[in-house]
Amino acid sequence: MSEQWTIHLPCAGEFIAVLQIENAMLGRGRLPRWGSLTLAGAFWIVTQVLWWDYQPYSVQAIAFNGLRFLAASFLFGGTLVQKFFSPVICGVAILGCENLMGAVAATIWHIRFVDVWTTPGNVLIYGVTTNLVVWLFVQLLKRSAAPVDSHQRLAANTFLCVSAAMNCVLSIYGQQLDYTPVMMLVCIGMTLSVAAYFALLTLFSSQTLQANRIQDQIKMEQERSEALMESYRSQRRLTHDFSNHMDAVNFYLDRGDIEGAKTYLAGISQKVAAGTAVVNTNHPLLDALLSREYHKAAQKGVMLQFDLCDLRQFPLSDTDLVTVMCNLLDNAVEAAAKADPPRIDLRLKHLEGEYVGSVRNRVARDVPVERGALPASTKTGPGHGMGMANVCAVLDRSGGEYTISCKDRWFCFTFTLPAGAPAEQAATV
Repeated sequence: MSEQWTIHLPCAGEFIAVLQIENAMLGRGRLPRWGSLTLAGAFWIVTQVLWWDYQPYSVQAIAFNGLRFLAASFLFGGTLVQKFFSPVICGVAILGCENLMGAVAATIWHIRFVDVWTTPGNVLIYGVTTNLVVWLFVQLLKRSAAPVDSHQRLAANTFLCVSAAMNCVLSIYGQQLDYTPVMMLVCIGMTLSVAAYFALLTLFSSQTLQANRIQDQIKMEQERSEALMESYRSQRRLTHDFSNHMDAVNFYLDRGDIEGAKTYLAGISQKVAAGTAVVNTNHPLLDALLSREYHKAAQKGVMLQFDLCDLRQFPLSDTDLVTVMCNLLDNAVEAAAKADPPRIDLRLKHLEGEYVGSVRNRVARDVPVERGALPASTKTGPGHGMGMANVCAVLDRSGGEYTISCKDRWFCFTFTLPAGAPAEQAATV
């Protein structure tokens, strides 16, 4: 194989792998995909002509390729910081593959490290393998990548910079070495360390993200619970002050001030209407919650109907109760407001040692349901997917069961919860 092709072919394979990495890392730029590919090809040809007399895997060659990787990043999106950091990622991936495959081949065949890349077969295998590894790694990151906080990002960037520098050193000085198992072990160790670091970073990032979401959810539900209890207490205060309000009305009437009495009654009626519980289940928090959802639905023109029993022993804690009912009813109101007629039916009954509940609402069009669960595409978007995972988690944790159905533009979430003492018996104790 001529020396010219020994230079061109590995560089071409590496450049294609770099385009994969930068596309995954930076995203699409302003140009259409075909335009970016055309410019990338022309850019590689021009820069390859400007290779001068650089020896492969020399300091000059690595620096030249680093600048070429940086220039190629401007064909994609991302911020300037991400563009300038992209050559580091490319260096870790490209030089890591090169050093590992070269060291393994040199050790197996008992040849010099630099002589590995002098045959067409080795160069072809190197290019194809590098691009395949990069493609697989990109697909894995798309599936498992999770947001990281600033400290994790700083540690990851520092580690990658050190790894890139170490791979540059191995690539430069490895060309001067004969085959050696130590070189192979060092390359394998660096590759495994990078893989292990990314695995741990993904694991810890996912756990951190999940913990943060749980904390935010708990905080939100606590705030909801406090707000609902305050609404309930306000309603109780209004009821307690009923006699005082009547005395005030009689005062206006005794004075013959009819307009004053009307004005006073109008003000009190607004306060009472806003805070009055529209249901009575003997469960103060649930009464306040359902009353709030009723008024919210009415404001959006949605008719919310109840079929309830005595729920004083409903087997959910306050936080879990708010999580389940608020998420289900919020989703139902949002969907029913777009349907004709806009209607929701809520049913909670105590039957044979368990509570059976259902939230049934009209939808604008049928939602595709597979095996009793929403499709993945709706779980992260607007509508019924919002908070559904939290509802299911609470029911699973409480020993309940649930099913989802949608037919004839009626969406229904049905669940059961194991009960303690029957509510009817508890009411007589």
